[in-house]
Amino acid sequence: MVVHSVARATCCLLLLTFGRNPIAQTLPQPSAHKQVNELTAIHTESTLHNLTHSINELQQIPSWRAHNITQPYNQLSVLYTNAFPAQQELNMLLETSALYSHSKALLPGIKSQQRAKTKIATELNGHTNKLTDIVRGSLVCDNISDLIKTYDFIAQHASVLEVKNRFSAPAASGYRDIKMLVRLNNSGLVAEVQLHLEAIAEIKNGEEHDIYEMIQSIERLAIAQDRELNDIEKMKIKRLQQQSKALYAQAWKSYTTSLSLVS
Repeated sequence: MVVHSVARATCCLLLLTFGRNPIAQTLPQPSAHKQVNELTAIHTESTLHNLTHSINELQQIPSWRAHNITQPYNQLSVLYTNAFPAQQELNMLLETSALYSHSKALLPGIKSQQRAKTKIATELNGHTNKLTDIVRGSLVCDNISDLIKTYDFIAQHASVLEVKNRFSAPAASGYRDIKMLVRLNNSGLVAEVQLHLEAIAEIKNGEEHDIYEMIQSIERLAIAQDRELNDIEKMKIKRLQQQSKALYAQAWKSYTTSLSLVS
């Protein structure tokens, strides 16, 4: 009888101490904060892996050019007649690509005839059929992953004739982009397509453009005065070029160290 009373009392004491929940629930559990940190670490590692893969994939796109790239027309008037529908064809291709890769299409329209004539006379030795940028457009991407998707889409829906990858071999100023020449499937015309990262494109059209104008102003003054650049002018130009390069380097760094890669 005494033993039963002691056992009953012990059970009552356990119920008062632990309640009716299982004793295992009272054992220490991992904190929510710790679980969040662990999940964040896993996500960060995965994102960094994806980013590294995208950078490598972008820089491995080869630069190349097909032999003897020409338009199908030798007369400028005929080329322009066919350029208008070709520009519409390119616009549709770029707009579709923009939807696919979450990028933004920039569609400036065909090159003006005056600029075309100047280029043919000064750069193309009078060969109208070598004017390959009469039809043109650009795509601006938020991140490297989207830029690669954009490149792949264009390559799948037009015949690529040239690729100039300035992400793997930047310009002297530090500027980076991809320039493609493609032959459009329906019109048969050659068109120029440029692929940009947004922060780099903003510098090119903003601060770097201002720097370029300042350098041109210094050089034009020396030409107008029929003289060589003096040491002070050379130093100014060098400083401006370094400033431009630093701007592009910072913009590129924002993509190569970002943890916000969109896959």
